[in-house]
Amino acid sequence: MSREDANPYAWKPPAKEAPSRTVLVVEDDRATLNLYRMGLKGLQGFRIRLAENGLKALEILQAEAVDVLVTDLSMPVMDGFKLIAIVTERYPSIPVLVMTGLPESEHQNTPLFIGALRILNKPPRLSLLMDEIRLAAQRRPDGMVRGIALGSLLQLMNWEQKSCTMTVRQEDELGYLYVKDGELIHAALRDLEPLQSAYRILNWERPEIEFVDACRVERTLDLPVTEILLNAALIKDLGNQDAS
Repeated sequence: MSREDANPYAWKPPAKEAPSRTVLVVEDDRATLNLYRMGLKGLQGFRIRLAENGLKALEILQAEAVDVLVTDLSMPVMDGFKLIAIVTERYPSIPVLVMTGLPESEHQNTPLFIGALRILNKPPRLSLLMDEIRLAAQRRPDGMVRGIALGSLLQLMNWEQKSCTMTVRQEDELGYLYVKDGELIHAALRDLEPLQSAYRILNWERPEIEFVDACRVERTLDLPVTEILLNAALIKDLGNQDAS
């Protein structure tokens, strides 16, 4: 038995809290990426995820919740311009910060026009970058819903002909529902097909829902909301019968 175990009143260092937010940094230069890996350790309360191009970043965004995206512009495979455009379309609740060495005469503030929140000259001071990440993370989506069934929420939006993007969380699962003029036009969950994604998300028991009053994706679902909700309920009933 150690001295600390023998003395319950002995001083012990406070337990570190698990990071509650995630920042994704996208940068193709390995040395710069390592600099951010080490320098951003001082960003308390954040988990740091790294990607070397836009395509890798999208794989991470598809699999897990990200609170702030920080991206370079000039990258192979998929550059920052394309990444920002896709994130603005699919994940409008995620604030985007841009780091670039390109002069304004070359980028012409295009990242701001396609959805970025701020452009920082590269390399930025780490203290400034951390301040900007904290500030961006404080931006909240337009709304948050708890305690209401997802199907009921979709029916309300259908009646009011609302347009929005919903981020839906169920434990470790993360999905997206896209509503245009009251109709569910697209759904995304991991690598499932849109209709499969919709049925799976709609059958989650107690999801946490955030929404942004914007929907920019192309339509992939043609069924009316009422039919999608009915099919989801039938799938759930069949699953319960198989389990019993």
